[in-house]
Amino acid sequence: MTAEIYLILSGKGGVGKTTVFSNLATSIAMLGKEIIIIDADLAMPNLGLVFGMIDPPITIHDVLAGSEPLEKAIYEGPNGLKFIPGGESIEGFQAADPSHMIDVLDNLKETADYILIDAPVGLNEDIILLLPAVDHIIIISTPELISMADALRMLLIAKSADSIIDGAILNRTSVYDENSAIELLEKTMELKILAVIPDDINVHRAGLNKIPLVISNPDSPASIAIRKLAAQLIGVEFIPDTKKSGIIQKILGALGFNVNSNERPN
Repeated sequence: MTAEIYLILSGKGGVGKTTVFSNLATSIAMLGKEIIIIDADLAMPNLGLVFGMIDPPITIHDVLAGSEPLEKAIYEGPNGLKFIPGGESIEGFQAADPSHMIDVLDNLKETADYILIDAPVGLNEDIILLLPAVDHIIIISTPELISMADALRMLLIAKSADSIIDGAILNRTSVYDENSAIELLEKTMELKILAVIPDDINVHRAGLNKIPLVISNPDSPASIAIRKLAAQLIGVEFIPDTKKSGIIQKILGALGFNVNSNERPN
């Protein structure tokens, strides 16, 4: 097996990149694929938090600093997903050498079907160095004009580095802005829309519970969009499983997780 490597980018913060990223990866794992995800945002990592890991003992920073072996920084998430979180310390950030990320990918690519890299906001020099090593690039944007303008900048930078962007995920959309945003991205920027994810209050609730939305509420509007994208990326048909999702909801509810209410949390 040789992994297909995806780099997930965003032009600005606050577009829900890590949330979409982690749920997309979880969805791919739920489809039976071996997947490893990496937090490459060395300055402001938060991938571990998504999976309920506040202070991982060994992180990608330690690996990039050469102080710990790669295998010790790999943790198991839901459905067999494996993830490599980042660390929070200033010392770890200063010690990490981003140029070693290529070596990390080389060591991992024979151990999984897919590798997803959660990149920092924008395209800094460290990420530009990664572009030749990845197979696919996806930009996450929202329908806001500023976010789409930043997506265009990312597109231009990637093209200048002779990299091809597969397309964009349009996140947090509403019926009021979806069509105009799609038209701007596809017709004006010539950027293919891979998925349109609706604004969904269940995303916030899943974040509070530290459970991926596609597990806690697999039939919510955002979950369905993400799961469809996962099926599309790996080349299988998307088949909703409402009976299974009902059982999951009951189990999580019995454990005290608030997954059924449609009211906005305070």
